[in-house]
Amino acid sequence: MTKAFSVILPFYRGDQPEHLNAAIQSLVDQSLRAEEIVLIQDGPVPAKLSDLVAKWQSEYPEIKIVVLEENQGLSQALNAGIKAARHEWLARMDADDICLPDRFEKQWALIEEQPELAILGSWIEEYDEQMEKPLSTRRLPEKHTDIISYARWRCPFNHMTVMYRKSVVIALGMYADYGAVGDDYELWARFLMKGYRSTNIQEVLVKARTGNAMFSKRRRGWKYLKHELQEIRDLYRLGLLKPWHFVFHVTLKSVVRLAPPFMVKWIYKGIRKTS
Repeated sequence: MTKAFSVILPFYRGDQPEHLNAAIQSLVDQSLRAEEIVLIQDGPVPAKLSDLVAKWQSEYPEIKIVVLEENQGLSQALNAGIKAARHEWLARMDADDICLPDRFEKQWALIEEQPELAILGSWIEEYDEQMEKPLSTRRLPEKHTDIISYARWRCPFNHMTVMYRKSVVIALGMYADYGAVGDDYELWARFLMKGYRSTNIQEVLVKARTGNAMFSKRRRGWKYLKHELQEIRDLYRLGLLKPWHFVFHVTLKSVVRLAPPFMVKWIYKGIRKTS
């Protein structure tokens, strides 16, 4: 069975074919499938990736491929996918994660039950690259008011689990571009500060490869921190952060991006324990 919503899934040259294949497989194996799956190719990719998505498209006509001639980064790829998608409700998915078979069935049931919703997510189970052993579960609050309170300290949605209304995302200006930084937090702040209703389903619906991404060189250093500080500034300007939240975020991000890797691992283990 299918329903009238679209999945948007960007991929780029750095993605592993076997991971992307598993991600797409988890979409077509859903108990409730999307009427449209939009794969956004962010710049040139190796033949193994382009051949893989072409094979999937030949087998599943609901798959649409949007090609960006040059690599533009996640935010611009997502914005291209949002524009190309034909349905009002859009579901996010990453190229290296796996949806549980009933993800969309459970999310769509809640959308029908609560028509006032503009955005909803769920918990995730975090894994290493091989997805052999779960590292932790990232739990997030359910109630809208609790989500706002949580958002002042940490990102309130697991991006790869989110479903949102296309018309609202476009009205809010879509994703901002902060370079290599994940740009979803600031978009969620705009949802919340404009009063759009939200929730998180209180169970795991996606298995996410996180592994050692927090400690990689491309996520460290002053250049990466500078982009994050720009995002924190915008969270403050939107009114989500009070001065003490602002100081907390600047301090935490500075330590995480500039401190030695062993210290970052220690901090992140503490964060996982509180999730």
